[in-house]
Amino acid sequence: MISHRLRLLLVSFCLLWLPAREALADLVVVVNARCGVAAMTRNEVVNIFFGRYRLFFNGREAQPVDLTDSHPDRARFYSGLVGKDLAEINAYWARLVFSGRVQPPHKVATPDEVLKWISANTCGIGFVELAKADARVRVVYELPQ
Repeated sequence: MISHRLRLLLVSFCLLWLPAREALADLVVVVNARCGVAAMTRNEVVNIFFGRYRLFFNGREAQPVDLTDSHPDRARFYSGLVGKDLAEINAYWARLVFSGRVQPPHKVATPDEVLKWISANTCGIGFVELAKADARVRVVYELPQ
């Protein structure tokens, strides 16, 4: 009887834990494999995604892509990168757009569209779960968990 209850508890725990672990998959920053960028620092990633830099260190123009607000990875990305929520990120971009200084990254709805954008743009840069990164892209930065 105890063994059966313990087994049931263990199975229940595993079923609850698996989706939670899937939700916490590692997010990585990726660039087009032909861009010539092998690695980036956190500050370089922040500067590209916040419109402060338009060029990679190799002089090529960065072409960032972002996810829409409705995708949960967008909130995880900015929280992990700079510790800010989407309201703060959107307010930041609203100020910059209003001032006419710079435009936010192009937005797409899914990670598959992020990969498609990056592969179509020689120096495309975006973020996806590590498991989604394929031969079209190069991982240049891993967000800390």
